[in-house]
Amino acid sequence: MNNSYNIENRDDISNFQRFLDILYKKLNKNPVVEEISKQVEDAETKAFKVLISTVLSARTKDETTSEVSERLFKKIKNIDDLLNIDQNELEKIIYPVGFYKTKAKYLKDLAKIVKNEYGGKIPNKLEDLIKLPGVGRKTANLVITLAFDDYGICVDTHVHRICNRWEYVNTENPDETEMELRKKLPKKYWKIINNLLVVYGREVCSPIPKCDKCFNEVKETCPYYEKLRYFSEILEQYNFKKVSKNKIPEEKGTYILKIKLNNSKNITFGKNRIERFKKGYYFYVGSAMGSSNNLKRRIGRHLRDDKKMHWHIDYLLKHGPIKEIYISNDPVECNISRDLMKMFDFVEGFGSSDCKCKSHLFYLKP
Repeated sequence: MNNSYNIENRDDISNFQRFLDILYKKLNKNPVVEEISKQVEDAETKAFKVLISTVLSARTKDETTSEVSERLFKKIKNIDDLLNIDQNELEKIIYPVGFYKTKAKYLKDLAKIVKNEYGGKIPNKLEDLIKLPGVGRKTANLVITLAFDDYGICVDTHVHRICNRWEYVNTENPDETEMELRKKLPKKYWKIINNLLVVYGREVCSPIPKCDKCFNEVKETCPYYEKLRYFSEILEQYNFKKVSKNKIPEEKGTYILKIKLNNSKNITFGKNRIERFKKGYYFYVGSAMGSSNNLKRRIGRHLRDDKKMHWHIDYLLKHGPIKEIYISNDPVECNISRDLMKMFDFVEGFGSSDCKCKSHLFYLKP
């Protein structure tokens, strides 16, 4: 960790900043590119190695990035070496990183630009770095912070996900998250936030969070953990149980569908109403209490591919699959909807045209 970082015991910092302070104290592990940067003293060589390693690391496990980088840097010491190596040989060296053929081409093209336009030296400005093949804002910011020890905010999927789960930002992609963090995150966190949240995101706050592995002092103020805990309590309170799609009983009752939307979309439902549905999880609350209906029949309609587009939920299910099903034999559809509304965001008027509830659809960030 950067020893120049100081934790301040102040009352006016946000819970998110306290969360970062806890991680700084608790974590003692670095992502592979940061480890590579610590092995080099010479600034020019460090910039070269950090840039190349970061390009290699995209969609690649740290263990693979480390092995390939070590093998590559035995052969390639600088931009001239990268220019001179045959592309087929480069492909063989960097295999099995993800998209190794594409990355080999990026590296060759990158070397030409750096040599011709920057005199063989890795540029130290964000606007120059993002012009290089295979270099986006994430890579450019990481080069700036690790290689040049300058201020940048490197936002990858882990940083984006966790900042949103903590409700510190409300954004739809990493670039938006970076812009919001630049507005509100104190500069003392800029250089370390990526390191902290990448390690934490891989080991604890992953896409499917491992809250049982999290630090107790983090869970005390984590809004995402509070939502997950609250949802579990609701299921227990109303006697819900999780069932598979093939074992839905022919009984009356209430159900909750957990639906995953992999990308944000504008969806039309109802009488030509258009809403922006963000990427994430949706909980739909419904019931099958009528004399000629039961849970198996009602949920079965939602699971069919040839939906009649009769209910609001059918329009959402065109874009996202049902991941989990919960059922209860109690008639508690509106009770649950009112309780979920206390903790979760919701789409107003969705699925609630025949009752007084504001909504029967509730949203959880991914």
